[in-house]
Amino acid sequence: MFALGIDFITGVAVMTDAASREKAEWPPHPARIFMALVAAHYESKPLPEDGPAAEQAWAREREALEWLEGQGAPQMSWPEASTRDVVKVYVPVNDAGVPPNPARVKQSELRSALGVMPDQRGRQERTFPALHISGEGPERQVHLYWSNAEPTTEILAALTGLARKVTRIGHSSSLALVWVSRTEDAPAPTYEPNAKATKTHRGVQLRIPAPDLLAELDQCFNADEIDAFFDLSEAIAAGKGKAKEQAKAAFEERFATAWSRSVSAPVRLRPSPGRTAHYSRVNEAEARIVASSFDSELLVLTKQEGPVLTLESTAALTAALRGYLIQGGEGKPEWFTGHSAPGVPSTGGHMALLPLAFVGAEHADGHVLGLAVAFPRAITAKDRAECLRGRLFGPSGQDLEPELKMGNLGTWTVRREERSLPPLALRSTTWCEPSSVWASVTPVVLDRHPKHDQRTERVQWRDEVAASIAQSCERQGLPKPDLIDVDKTSWHRGAPRSRPGPDGMPWLPGKEGTAPRQQVHVLIQFPCEVQGPLLLGAGRFRGYGLCKPLGFPPK
Repeated sequence: MFALGIDFITGVAVMTDAASREKAEWPPHPARIFMALVAAHYESKPLPEDGPAAEQAWAREREALEWLEGQGAPQMSWPEASTRDVVKVYVPVNDAGVPPNPARVKQSELRSALGVMPDQRGRQERTFPALHISGEGPERQVHLYWSNAEPTTEILAALTGLARKVTRIGHSSSLALVWVSRTEDAPAPTYEPNAKATKTHRGVQLRIPAPDLLAELDQCFNADEIDAFFDLSEAIAAGKGKAKEQAKAAFEERFATAWSRSVSAPVRLRPSPGRTAHYSRVNEAEARIVASSFDSELLVLTKQEGPVLTLESTAALTAALRGYLIQGGEGKPEWFTGHSAPGVPSTGGHMALLPLAFVGAEHADGHVLGLAVAFPRAITAKDRAECLRGRLFGPSGQDLEPELKMGNLGTWTVRREERSLPPLALRSTTWCEPSSVWASVTPVVLDRHPKHDQRTERVQWRDEVAASIAQSCERQGLPKPDLIDVDKTSWHRGAPRSRPGPDGMPWLPGKEGTAPRQQVHVLIQFPCEVQGPLLLGAGRFRGYGLCKPLGFPPK
């Protein structure tokens, strides 16, 4: 067993919740604590004059961090904490940059530069939400436990030394002591990861470290690229003759663009929220939850530019995204392309593309805010990144902004969603939160044509359609629904009707010369909670059959 102890030594924790800048985070998420260890590691990076022993010790710390990120979600215990009043403060903005050629500075830029003067300097509103932690001494400590972890002597020594270097968790005023706990001295854990816990069952959702998180943080910090940019720029500016030309050639080779004073430096990127885990109290009765065949962590792409489109354009949007992603995809795996061989559709699970629209609210109108990629649950983060590199992410991990061309509908520019508080439609939890009641947002395309006539054999037709949808659920490993209702109108406000016509959904494009399959909206009640995304029917990989938790049981 391995454990960490934390004491916020002033009795106050200042940490901003990832979803709201006016809300404090409590308890401290395991991923935040891991990042505090990473920060302490880099803040103590040895200098060349410190010698090889210091370099070796620093390298052992990195090995220890890589070991820790692979240990999974820890058990935890934490004290109660009370919120303090959130006060708005105003901080100075950054100084204006120095223009490369003062003789060409515009009057507007000169006026902007005056903003560095005390009497004209701008201010930005900020909040620093804080919590008062109950108790004194051991009672106010936070503990993390990895009960199955068995660190080597070298890893344990490296983590012990690294923990001592941490001075804060969260804001710089959030002073903390961190130590490696002796397991016999640590109190028993009170919360544990529980895949079956949900917010509706007193669950707590926390961000956790995961394999490759340290590499992602390195990539986002982008230190090597930024250092190389300024080192080469300085060499070019100071160099002459052959040395200057060599520096320019090295710059162009590294950054794929010719050097000039107007070229922008690489930037540091905000890390993704990463993986989360639901926690419940130890020994709390579990609620049964069944996961769908897709991972609940969607890759969300938000629209940056382009025409306003509604759910009726789903087929065009998903076709454009798929065409862009698999372009030049020779040699890509079956789960990514959806084909086992050229022209041969895959019979197994593969990547699905979803439209994320404003539905289910009072004024919802069904306009699409972005798209999402849903991955089969078995595909690792590393495999996903390898397939998406060069399409959604650049060689150094930076987000790209691809253009999705849809003919007469126009062109969209999209980018990975990374805001801390995006619109509800652009959050994975909106579409994946466990629920026992789901309803379709885009119509479900039936797997086969019903034998009964909808107009003359209405009851038999409905029974046959319900049976087909139940089979679709069971083929994905989901429980047989307790109730299935079908209609041409969605139970979610703002979603289009199931068939072509005014405010209706076009038929899903099929093979030329074949009749379109019937489409219906469905309401499904399962005997237990199901975690999304829930995608049903023949069009589930192309944005049709997308369901959303309904939020209340049917009458």
